Amino acid sequence: MELPSKPAQRERGPELARLVLTAAGEIVRQIPLVRERLTLGRRPYNDVQLDDMTVSGEHALILTRDGESVFHDLNSRNGSYVNGHPVKRRMLVHGDVIDVGVYSLRYAVEPMRAPLLDAIAEPPSLEPIAGASLHVLSGPDAGRVLRLERAADSIGGAEGQIAIVTRRRSGYYVTHLEGPAYPMVNGEPIGLTAFALNHDDLIELGSTMVRFRLHPE
Repeated sequence: MELPSKPAQRERGPELARLVLTAAGEIVRQIPLVRERLTLGRRPYNDVQLDDMTVSGEHALILTRDGESVFHDLNSRNGSYVNGHPVKRRMLVHGDVIDVGVYSLRYAVEPMRAPLLDAIAEPPSLEPIAGASLHVLSGPDAGRVLRLERAADSIGGAEGQIAIVTRRRSGYYVTHLEGPAYPMVNGEPIGLTAFALNHDDLIELGSTMVRFRLHPE
């Protein structure tokens, strides 16, 4: 007797993990996990600053690799909780709620939307013709220099605007990811498409101004 064949599994498209940060039940911001390493803590140099005395200076770390995110508590003073249970290390799954001091972060995995799919449509190059960096000229991170050493790096403005810069064989591109308005390059909005960057281009994300620079070989 033949066994019934298993139904074909539906192929899942590209997905994006994000954290939804809330305080006192109100959504503060959403943080796409587009970097391999994301730090959380009270000190301003953390990727996500949680400015409350219930949070340690360097409270926790989230590592994202190959589509999986792992939460690490960094021996914080008040500890970290996932779904109400104290944790030191935990692999996150969709719907997990992380409590850090007075803040909560819900981990959500969702299909990538069109703008980000467009940004990664061409396989990124890990060895571009020239290196590059982003120099933050204004905004909360003014003075910071971010070397573009990954296939994709995110940049954000104070108004919740987030863009992603990707490296391709043909160069570097910036794409809108989050926020009420599109990023502007040299005073012009880029829309939904991936916009090719040139040396000394100025990227605006709300009140944050970033200069893109190519490095000589």
